Amino acid sequence: MMRAVRLLAWLFVAAAVGCRGGPGGGGEVGTTPDAGPVDPGPPVGTPDAGPIGTPDAGPPLPDPHKVGGLGAGPWPVAPLTVYGSAQGLHERPISAATDEAENLWVVTERALYLMRPGDKTFRRYTAADGLHFGPGWTDPPDFTLVTGGKGKAAAQPEIPSKRPAIPATIGQAFVGYYAHDTHEPQMPGAHTDADPIAHMGKMDEVLLLEDLTLLVHRYDFHNSNDGHFYETREIMNAAYDHFHHPGELYVSSNHGVTRVQPEKFRLPATPSEKGFAISVEREWYADHVHPWVCDGAPCGPTGPRSMFGDFFGLLLSDDGRIWMGGLTTGAAIHWTPDLQLWRNSWKPDNPFDPYFGDGSGPPIFPTAREGDSVNIRAIAETMDGTIWFASGGNVGWRVPWRGLASWQGGFHFQYYDPQSLGALEGNILELVGWDDRLVLGFPFSGLLVWKPGDPKGHRVGIPQGLPGEQIGRLYLDRMTDPPALYVPTEGGLAVFRSLP
Repeated sequence: MMRAVRLLAWLFVAAAVGCRGGPGGGGEVGTTPDAGPVDPGPPVGTPDAGPIGTPDAGPPLPDPHKVGGLGAGPWPVAPLTVYGSAQGLHERPISAATDEAENLWVVTERALYLMRPGDKTFRRYTAADGLHFGPGWTDPPDFTLVTGGKGKAAAQPEIPSKRPAIPATIGQAFVGYYAHDTHEPQMPGAHTDADPIAHMGKMDEVLLLEDLTLLVHRYDFHNSNDGHFYETREIMNAAYDHFHHPGELYVSSNHGVTRVQPEKFRLPATPSEKGFAISVEREWYADHVHPWVCDGAPCGPTGPRSMFGDFFGLLLSDDGRIWMGGLTTGAAIHWTPDLQLWRNSWKPDNPFDPYFGDGSGPPIFPTAREGDSVNIRAIAETMDGTIWFASGGNVGWRVPWRGLASWQGGFHFQYYDPQSLGALEGNILELVGWDDRLVLGFPFSGLLVWKPGDPKGHRVGIPQGLPGEQIGRLYLDRMTDPPALYVPTEGGLAVFRSLP
């Protein structure tokens, strides 16, 4: 009888072990490590440790709010994957990003595309689906970028007299648009509510509904200090915070950097609110901050005129600061619990830390005179905490291109010529830090992968598998492990899961 009981217990344990599995489980016959001899179990009479079959905790749940928290994620882990017309991507991609559900969003100059995990082809969205681009909304090339936000979200109830109900959503993206800048005296009323294009350009928040249609909220940014000024037109960069204060969005533009809390978005609802719309807008965004220098001399109480703009450079660093770099200089600023105090960078509320130029050290790159352009195009961070600045711009203007600079604290910079590092061009359009290496993107010659300290980097182009060598906006998805680098080119979208 005792032997029968022990045999029955042994069969139960063996069956339980055999049923245990995980993602990608199964393996190949002969490759599972030997578990050793079977444990006959505790002797009869040993106190029971708990009911047989109690589930163990298992692996941690996927968490997009931790670096690598989604594990390998749902997309291929091959070193390189390319998406193009065969996957329904019918135009040249200019920007790509993933949200916290790992939905893959792509923009071209004509549409927004979506591929969900498990899909084989992209779904295409246009103005007919609620996007705000085209005549009256944007100027060609219309789209500038896309960045991903949250993943699945429960329905939100109506807030009486303030906001209608929001249905459940399964993805979120933010789409940046282009509209030309205006200037006085050529355009009287430029950057004010009297400007004919005051409401053009800017951004859409795109919420993906369960039936795969879109709920679109338009962000008509204007100055939070004084609602008379509509200065933001072209969205030049965006960073969504997945790790420090999840749900915060930073948007850089031709004028400065705006902080957004999308969960609080609503439009003025009552006659009183509509009469003072800025009071509602201050609930969900703060527009804007920008470092500046002055024309020919340090800034004083009466001049010279301030020089700033074109904030292409934007980085949410590992310590939670948001870095920005533009036409003439750059700076970093900390997060604050109070949204509107965040933008008070010229007051004790939240000063820039650090702030370059205007008597506070060099404006990142040395210039012949105060106020000259340094053209910060991109900012990146390597794993040792070094901050890197790339100078570049559109061919024909936003010149000169001043190369690459590194900063490790204080006011000392080191400078590097990208061509001396192996690049074919001096015009750096994109820059990403991947662990201890940098990935530089160029307008005509692909990528350069360089480990600081090495004499040279190595080029990555069509011979190494890229579908093209005209590089769009780089995006590194750090929610997955390994991370995924999205590289739009004129020939398609490349995704690297390891650096070549």
